[in-house]
Amino acid sequence: MENKNKENQKIDVEMTIEIENKELGELIVAYNEHKDAEHLTKLVNHIMECRVLVPALMSEDKSPVPAFIQNSDDELYMPVYTSAKHIPEEPASPLVINMPFLAVVEMAVTPEFNVEGIILNAFTDSLIFKLPLLEKIVEVEKEKTQGVIPLDELTDEQYHVWTRKQVEFTLLPKKLFEEGDKFIQELSDGKEKYMDELYEEFYQEKRMYPYLEEEFSVMTMNISDDVSIVRVDFPERYMQVPSCYRVYLVWDRQKNEGKYFTIEKTVNEDIRLLGGVMPKISHASYGEAPDEGNELQTIIDLIEDKVIA
Repeated sequence: MENKNKENQKIDVEMTIEIENKELGELIVAYNEHKDAEHLTKLVNHIMECRVLVPALMSEDKSPVPAFIQNSDDELYMPVYTSAKHIPEEPASPLVINMPFLAVVEMAVTPEFNVEGIILNAFTDSLIFKLPLLEKIVEVEKEKTQGVIPLDELTDEQYHVWTRKQVEFTLLPKKLFEEGDKFIQELSDGKEKYMDELYEEFYQEKRMYPYLEEEFSVMTMNISDDVSIVRVDFPERYMQVPSCYRVYLVWDRQKNEGKYFTIEKTVNEDIRLLGGVMPKISHASYGEAPDEGNELQTIIDLIEDKVIA
């Protein structure tokens, strides 16, 4: 669904925890005050175009799973936060995942989670969307025609920025998770030439491909007999929010699983985000990235659960 929330548009696409949702917060306060259908409709219509923050835990197989809140009646709710300021410092969540609200709703109505609904800003606004409302939202959304990005209406610069987002946050991690060690070996052997050709292949309009092989850097590190890490540095041109300065692709041959970490540009020029893309192509934030010299060790610590355990 196309994000039409102009207020958050610049931050939403960054896919970090740096979202504000100011208007959404005002609508939540208004609904909590009036508790009527008119204010609920305004709230639901707006939140459907927003991204929200979802606390998560790491399962035994190192996959992210939603955290839950249990009330005094032993009912489970999925906590959702409209901005980082609403997330309690204690207990701290190992992961905070930035997701479209609709994706959260679709998770919540999945029977395997067995939740009673979603709770928005549990420790401040404490607004609950019960399961029947969530099911109705899913039903209504299924009836809508999904919008298509009008690429022919983008300027050249907008097209390059849009394509960077697709490649760095979706297409490249998807290739890692689907092709695994085969992709890692091809990237390691082909280095910058392979990355340049692969990036160009991802371009829908190849005649517009702007980069040169020399603008990429590829370095492979084998940190054990089973685990390889490939660092890929991207061109500096067309690096806007959202863009990655570089990514770290991890492949564990023994476990046959991959991890994809990102060093991302943020709206604050002095801060870079350490993020990640999960196998279902959802985005996670690990907070502010360390200085470049400590990035690799931080990635290794994340792999070994020294940071996120």
